[in-house]
Amino acid sequence: MNEQILDTLANIGVTLAAFSGVVGAFRARGPNKWSPTEFRVLWFLILDSFLVVFFALLPIPLALAQLSPGVLWALCSAFLGSWFLVGTVLALAGERRDHIARRAVKVPVITPILYGVMVLLPVLGVALWLSVWDVVPRGQALYVTGLIALLVVAALEFLFFIGIAALGTEKESALKENSD
Repeated sequence: MNEQILDTLANIGVTLAAFSGVVGAFRARGPNKWSPTEFRVLWFLILDSFLVVFFALLPIPLALAQLSPGVLWALCSAFLGSWFLVGTVLALAGERRDHIARRAVKVPVITPILYGVMVLLPVLGVALWLSVWDVVPRGQALYVTGLIALLVVAALEFLFFIGIAALGTEKESALKENSD
């Protein structure tokens, strides 16, 4: 097992979790004015960031318990694959609720990329579960790929808020120009 890779991914996850605090602290509007979409994306940003840390550190106690590498990676893959499947269902349910209520918040460029990645996550979840039964080769490579995918999602969720801030600044500038 390459602990350095897992440690690096855990550190990146902690950094993204810290950025979620920045999002909350420097948000232009107060928390009472956040849309349901923004709240959901913020919670997923926090959750995905901390899950990267959890999943990056999970193999270490399993290795210390002297589990065989096959069992270790099967367990880790089962947990990560399950999150990809459950998390995707939760995210899609939230998106569906927002679309039905006509309150969805979209950020140009970021939202379509996030949707594209969300389509790939269940595929990765299934691949991780197939690796549990050794249908797909099991091991650290597929698991680390899953962690990187989770980091990409968290980064896109963070960029969602950067995009909202940028759109807000553009709207305020347009209003000032129109009032002059």
